[in-house]
Amino acid sequence: MEYRNITNIEKEVSVLGLGTWVFGGDSWWGEQDDGVSLAVMEKALEEGINFIDTAPFYGRGHSEEVVGKFIKEGGLRKEIILATKLGLDWTKKGFFNLKRDRMLREMEESLKRLRTDYIDLYQIHWPDPNIPARESAETMREFYEKGLIKAVGVSNYPLSQMKEFMKNCPLHCIQPPYNMFQREIEKEILPFCIEHGISVITYSPLNGGVLTGKFFLDGAEIPKDMRRKNMDDLKEPLFSADRKILAEIKEIASKYGEPLSRFVLRWTLQRQGITSVLTGARTVEQITENAGAAGWAVSGEDIKRVDGILAKREKMISSLGRRKKI
Repeated sequence: MEYRNITNIEKEVSVLGLGTWVFGGDSWWGEQDDGVSLAVMEKALEEGINFIDTAPFYGRGHSEEVVGKFIKEGGLRKEIILATKLGLDWTKKGFFNLKRDRMLREMEESLKRLRTDYIDLYQIHWPDPNIPARESAETMREFYEKGLIKAVGVSNYPLSQMKEFMKNCPLHCIQPPYNMFQREIEKEILPFCIEHGISVITYSPLNGGVLTGKFFLDGAEIPKDMRRKNMDDLKEPLFSADRKILAEIKEIASKYGEPLSRFVLRWTLQRQGITSVLTGARTVEQITENAGAAGWAVSGEDIKRVDGILAKREKMISSLGRRKKI
């Protein structure tokens, strides 16, 4: 495993982190056995993964409870770099809720579920369109100054709101979606983070399983969960276009003797400015496969080849009248 630094956290984090949305067992990803989730975390540790990311929204607190149980009962708090989030309220219409009283309550509830007295990386899950960024930033700064959190993060924030947030609170980390097919952050956010020393933890590196190629090249059945239900990449005309693109990328991956999913993760890890990549895992086998993305490198020549293939995909998308994804 390889390790890098998250700004303001002393212990280095593994370049591959464990995302735990599936542990919530909700309708987004479907049911999940808690015993399997605990085994997945145990295997992650064996593979050198020391970074676990969760959120109250994942199963209405259930993911946090499972993660807290694993860490507490294993006496692992000092070994794990623990990240969670706040700001989504499943009890109200619209979900977003960054009112101060709600933020205070969420902090209290997360600490209880996670069975800890501090959080390494605390992140606002999504900006609240009804709350100015400065207000939520002030509450996050309060958490930080009280020592309840070691690093402050935001997720899914546009650059404009990041800048506004930073006027009122230190910003150590951002968590955006990023993968071969979703590269919007390369325009402004990544350069800004590199310039200002902000760590970048990305999620959805395999784009909901799309970039494993299993639905396109292996004939795997597309799950009927909410996550995949409305993905344009899994519907025509993008489905056929993506099949051709992934077949070309898989050919490059075969040079390294690696499955497509692992090659895609390695490509992501080598992008400038990326600190760590969160990968979800439903099974122990998936953790083992994901962890294999560390410890080797794609050559500069093949990186250029992949970028050329992805540029060709953008032209295909444009010709289909779709919104550009880079």
